[in-house]
Amino acid sequence: MQLLSAFVFSLLYATSDGFAPSASLKKQGVAPQIPLLSTTCRQKSHLSLSDRAQILEKERTSSKAESDSVQNLTGAKDEDDNEDLDLEYKKGISIIAFITLLNASLAPVWHTVFAGGNTPPPLFLNAIVSIVALIGLLLGGTLLDSSFEASSALAEVDEDGEKWSLHSFRGGMELGLWKGLGTTCHIYGMALTTANHGAFLLQLTTLIVPIIQGLRGEKIPNQIKLAIVLALGGIIAFTQDPSGTSSDVSLDAAQIQLGDALVLGGAFFYALYDIQTFYWGREVPRTELVTIKIGFQAVLSIILCAIVARDDVMNYINAGPDLMVLIPVVLWSGLFVNALATFLQVGGMQSVGPTRAQTIFASQPLWASVLNYVFIGEIVGLQGFVGGGAFLGALFLAATTKAPQPKLSSDEEEP
Repeated sequence: MQLLSAFVFSLLYATSDGFAPSASLKKQGVAPQIPLLSTTCRQKSHLSLSDRAQILEKERTSSKAESDSVQNLTGAKDEDDNEDLDLEYKKGISIIAFITLLNASLAPVWHTVFAGGNTPPPLFLNAIVSIVALIGLLLGGTLLDSSFEASSALAEVDEDGEKWSLHSFRGGMELGLWKGLGTTCHIYGMALTTANHGAFLLQLTTLIVPIIQGLRGEKIPNQIKLAIVLALGGIIAFTQDPSGTSSDVSLDAAQIQLGDALVLGGAFFYALYDIQTFYWGREVPRTELVTIKIGFQAVLSIILCAIVARDDVMNYINAGPDLMVLIPVVLWSGLFVNALATFLQVGGMQSVGPTRAQTIFASQPLWASVLNYVFIGEIVGLQGFVGGGAFLGALFLAATTKAPQPKLSSDEEEP
């Protein structure tokens, strides 16, 4: 009876998964220690079947312990990687929030410029701001690169590789094109509509970006979808707020409608810029990409200004610009909003992603309305406060969502 039970045990073990390498060990490239009956038992052929069964059980226990050890190490590594991703995601959220505050500052700044008697042509202002941004980046780009930690997803600088390649110029010029067109529409629109309207309507990128990303196959978490809905609700509430008019500016309805349409066009171009910044940031080193982008944007702005607004620029210069207003506006818009914000956005976008970033950018009207109230006297009514609450809710949802998992390459994917 003992011999029969030992034989049955050995037969069952031989047909079990004890002889099949663990799938997890295969993935880790670890060769499992398989208790082969043909090797172990041939070495101890003088033993009884009962003794052989005991030896096989010991070897099986040892193999399982080794497998568990490898899995524990793998699990610890995955946990560390997830913690790093969460930390990088939170840093990205902070960067995008800071950029949002910088962009919001343009609402009262530009509106103050256009509210004066001798207002600069929008294309002229855009060209000067772009030139100042390019100069600032050429002088301080290396300092910025060494001062701000790069995201792990950013393209690395290859010391031995080709610098300023055609691939780099393609990425930088594409970003410069979308941002240049967006900025031009934005500036023209701000000259024709109220500061609050311009800031609020610009945030339709919150809807445009996830639509484009969804069509491209991106899976959007339910929490982010809810954040998008809250952000859009905030935009609607702010846009319908009857209190969003300046105390010192009177604009007719036709001007406001044209200004709103131009700002919406700027929102579309900005959406394309945000999406492609996420892509090109992984292809081209950060400083190289941003320098080419701002350089091409400056060239495009100068050409448009020379062709379209040459007479307006000459009349503006002959009438005597208010340098006490113009110089601070150009320095702030060029060095901080264009150069610094663009540099930071390339890295922050890699950690957060275009869709999630829009839930943060959508809060720009909230901060713009606060700055508008402080500097130019625009007030916010009840609907504005409701919209502000919606923005804060969207910001909270985005900040508490789990970090997006990086996509595996074709070599890393499971068979």
